[in-house]
Amino acid sequence: MKKQHVNSTLIIFISLVLLTICISVGCLFLYFSGNESSLKNATIVFSYSDDSSKLLMDNSMPVTDAIGKQLSFTPNQTKHGYSEFSISSDMHGVDSISYEIYAKNIGVSTELDSSYVKLYLTDADTDLPMEGFDDSVVPTYRSLKVAVSDPAAKKIYSGTLKKGQTHNFRLRMWLSDTYPISTEVRNFGILLYVKVID
Repeated sequence: MKKQHVNSTLIIFISLVLLTICISVGCLFLYFSGNESSLKNATIVFSYSDDSSKLLMDNSMPVTDAIGKQLSFTPNQTKHGYSEFSISSDMHGVDSISYEIYAKNIGVSTELDSSYVKLYLTDADTDLPMEGFDDSVVPTYRSLKVAVSDPAAKKIYSGTLKKGQTHNFRLRMWLSDTYPISTEVRNFGILLYVKVID
């Protein structure tokens, strides 16, 4: 009887030791796997000059696509929109991120029809068009897809940024030469945003 009691006590003791080891290993695993994901993060940096995140224009100067693609900065930015900006990132625990550049319309009372507003995004270093902005067709604001980041906004571009990399962009916005000119002055404006996407 005494031997049975000793054996059952020994079995219970060994079971408790094994249970304690399993719980400790499980807690350590959860701790380190949770901390590993917290070490992976990235912050996107959107750099631009003063008021370069806001593009404004009016209906006073409709231009052809050929002229629109050549527009550069002028002190009077109400004739057309022009922005130079760059995207970089502060990454930890990851080698690359996906991002989206999108635009949100600035509502005005006498707004231009967005089917006449042209947008043209190029690489600022080469001035070659980015994907979706080829030489043959320049999209209108209305024809752009809805942004993943904001259903009330339009997607201008999405891409991938590697660690330590910087992308430089140039965005031009103008009024199509097919716009029917009237005496009433109408305006159009957008704000640019950049966001990390999954």
